[in-house]
Amino acid sequence: MSEGMSAARRRIRWIGPAAVAVGLTLGWAAGLGQGRTSLIAVIFFLAVNWIPGEADSPGMLGLICLCLGGLMGCGLGAIAGDPRLPLFLISVTLFHLTEFTFCVLFHEKDIEFRAFLLTPVPAAGYSVAIVAAMAEFWVRCALGGFALPGLRTAEVVLGASLAFAGWALRTAALFTAQSNFTHLVASQKESGHRLVREGVYSLCRHPGYVGWFVWSVSTQILLGNILCFFAYAWVSWRFFAGRIPHEEEMLVRFFGDEYLEYAREVPAGIPNASQLA
Repeated sequence: MSEGMSAARRRIRWIGPAAVAVGLTLGWAAGLGQGRTSLIAVIFFLAVNWIPGEADSPGMLGLICLCLGGLMGCGLGAIAGDPRLPLFLISVTLFHLTEFTFCVLFHEKDIEFRAFLLTPVPAAGYSVAIVAAMAEFWVRCALGGFALPGLRTAEVVLGASLAFAGWALRTAALFTAQSNFTHLVASQKESGHRLVREGVYSLCRHPGYVGWFVWSVSTQILLGNILCFFAYAWVSWRFFAGRIPHEEEMLVRFFGDEYLEYAREVPAGIPNASQLA
């Protein structure tokens, strides 16, 4: 990486937080209703699929931070009413901002648009999932909902608690592993790469994936979505069941018996996703 390119990417260390703060303020002050906020969120999550993953200009990255901060601000500003959609937006935007922050701190060469994980799968699959969740939520609202008030409160408390717990687990996994964790499965062992076994990695081998799984599925409990709950659970499990065996193949290649011993002692975390244990 050239010195000029490195300096440009480092500027996002202050541009990003500033853009998020401005977005939060504008979103909070806008006082948009949940309907308009949903429309803006749909447009944003669909539009990001036209941004190249390798886009790394500070202006573009700052704009994404501004938009995510704005959506979070809209959520915070509307949380006093029906909290379901606002909490969903807060949870989603917090997730993506955390992923980007992790890359800024520990993977300078990867500071680019794909670090937000807004387009983690091909064919706009992630964006479609977000839009589908909001669509099911609004259809349920239009039909009067299907839950008693007491049950709805329980859904919100349970869904929000699990969603933020899942986010916290993934965040702990990222910041415990630091540079040893990468968004893409590594095919070569970098110098200094070590097998992380402490902290949340003593509980399961893939706490970052467990956190993502719990977070994604729990957002649908929060919204009270039935169809998307099962769809999110199935698609998330399929994704990790396809990713974990390949990743563990690389880890065995990198660490040999050390990883095999680790696999015997600590569960994978995602049921039936690992070929080791």
